[in-house]
Amino acid sequence: MLLMDALFNSLLVVSSGYAMYTLRPLETPYGYAAAALSLVHGLLGVARAASNDDDECNRLRLITSGIMEIVPLPLTNIELYLKSTNPGLALAHGCFVVPLAYDLMAKMGDNEDTSTETLKELTLLGNVVSMLFLGVNQLSNMYGGMAAIAFAARYGSVILDYYWEGLGSDFNLLAHSMFIVLMTMTLSAK
Repeated sequence: MLLMDALFNSLLVVSSGYAMYTLRPLETPYGYAAAALSLVHGLLGVARAASNDDDECNRLRLITSGIMEIVPLPLTNIELYLKSTNPGLALAHGCFVVPLAYDLMAKMGDNEDTSTETLKELTLLGNVVSMLFLGVNQLSNMYGGMAAIAFAARYGSVILDYYWEGLGSDFNLLAHSMFIVLMTMTLSAK
């Protein structure tokens, strides 16, 4: 199981490295930040799989998992809205900071509750709908693909994990890798 975990984390590291190589931080700062967060998450996963010790990197990995659930989609939405005909709507996507702060406080204090999960779900669903809206307005299938991948990363991994334990986390890493690659292709095309 650790071999598969290392493989999918390595895939996330490679796709994030490709994104950081392709994107320019001054031109696309939010996309670059999403790629950097993904790179850190992937490197922690590779280190955890290589050390074969779950306790050493588990706390930090738990925090970055919460960040990966919330942050990449809103950052991508901000970047895409800034490049669209309605750049004023990008500011609304900055609200992801609220559920992120609650999630980080809950994970650091070991007191997670359902309200934090509800905030995370609403943030994800709102950002998926927003990306679909922008995709329809910009006539871009890539935006729809990124929204579908973000949705599948969250809910598809839960369904897969229900039927085969451990498969959901691998699917989640694969979906995050695909999202980063599509984001890079979309942002570098403009």
